[in-house]
Amino acid sequence: MDNLKTYVYRFKDYLITERKLSKNTTDAYYNDLNQFIEYLLTRENILIIEEVFNIDTLDNFLIWLYGKGITGRSIIRKISSLSIFLRFLKIEGLINDNPSFLLNRPKTIKSLPKYLSVEEIEKFINAFDTSKPEGIRDRALFELIYSCGLRVSEVSSLNIGSVYFKESILQVFGKGRKERYVPIGERAKYELENYLKKGRPFLEKKRKYTDALFLNFRGDRITRKGIWKNLKEKALIAGIESNRICVHTLRHSFATHLLQNGADIKSIQELLGHKNIITTEIYTHLNMENIKENYNKYHIFG
Repeated sequence: MDNLKTYVYRFKDYLITERKLSKNTTDAYYNDLNQFIEYLLTRENILIIEEVFNIDTLDNFLIWLYGKGITGRSIIRKISSLSIFLRFLKIEGLINDNPSFLLNRPKTIKSLPKYLSVEEIEKFINAFDTSKPEGIRDRALFELIYSCGLRVSEVSSLNIGSVYFKESILQVFGKGRKERYVPIGERAKYELENYLKKGRPFLEKKRKYTDALFLNFRGDRITRKGIWKNLKEKALIAGIESNRICVHTLRHSFATHLLQNGADIKSIQELLGHKNIITTEIYTHLNMENIKENYNKYHIFG
């Protein structure tokens, strides 16, 4: 089993250096495979790698997971982790076949992403106290997330040089460090300029230079955790229930509002940085829900 652990560690390095996956994605794969090793330690009859990666062992692993109460999306992700790991072992010449495609994947009901109305977005953005540097920062940060459709990791990793004010363009590095350029609206541009003049200078610390765009009170790059914390606090003030909002809700709201106002799905895909348009098409379902709601509300024979 020690030898297998070595290959799992090498696989993690492969995901970072060659596949260019994010730390969070890499850690998720790594944790899934360590759980597989945990399962293997309960089996005394598995001695060679061919026995580890046959369909019976993989099937029994899934049964073991179900017994632990793990179902649905988590099972699908663990199968995906195993599949990519087996592909890696095949590249390394350690196995000849990848039996993971024979596994039965559980069906999941695709839930539609939650989004806020334009009025709710306004209330949330206006909840920040701009008499304080942190409030100026957060108003600019969350306005940017909403108006550019950013992921939390993308806004956290922004640098001062990521903003091209003259061209009204933002340089963003998404999943797998994939680069894209997103237009900045006038409101987000104004909030950013205000933050750089009246917020960031008060958050900077002497002898602690950083090119990070958004800083915390220590003068360091603001973290994902810090962004989430600030969002939850101000959502409460804005009267938005905590189960209806997270950072990603602002991204969903951005895409939904674009679609509702006539933007085409291909443009939304480019703005969000989705690799596959199928991922973006979930927003057409959201729009259909809105159409149905209006139909039931206003159709006189409804």
